[in-house]
Formats: sequence, C-alpha cells, structure tokens
Amino acid sequence: MATTQEFIISDALWERLRPLLPVHTPKAHPLGCHRPRVPDRDALNAIFFVLRTGCQWKALDATGLCKGSTAHSRFQAWVQAGVFARLWDEAL
Repeated sequence: MATTQEFIISDALWERLRPLLPVHTPKAHPLGCHRPRVPDRDALNAIFFVLRTGCQWKALDATGLCKGSTAHSRFQAWVQAGVFARLWDEAL
C-alpha cells in the first residue's frame, strides 16, 4: 500500500522548480490577521499527488499533504501564470 511519503518531491527537484514559481506578495488584511500561507512546496506536493494518483481535490484533506481547496486554488493560479508550461519546457 502506497503512502503519501512516496509522492514528496525531492530536494533536487524542488531546487529546479522553485525558480519557476511566481513570487507571492502578501496582501494586507484590514484587521491585521491572516492564517499563515501554506508553503509552495507543500502545495506542489499535493498538486503532484493529485496529478499522479487521480485523487479528487477534496480527498487531499485526508492525506495530510495540504487542504484540497488550497492545492486547487494554487494549481489554478499557477496554470494562469504559466508555471506548468515553463515546467514542461524545463523538463524537455
């Protein structure tokens, strides 16, 4: 039986992927409160888990990798920013 640990990206791969991700600029909240942002690496691990296993986004909540809604919104933002197209070019 596979565990989620088998789907964690390696440090070497992360070092190649990190420069392709857009820089996040936090927005100020009027009340000064916010939940901490999920690290990009955690979101990317969850996205790759969904892409490799076919898992539903909402089912990610049970894996402990990242919340499904967070991974899905980060996936959509990165698709819009062209991250996965650049990743494809980098892999070729």
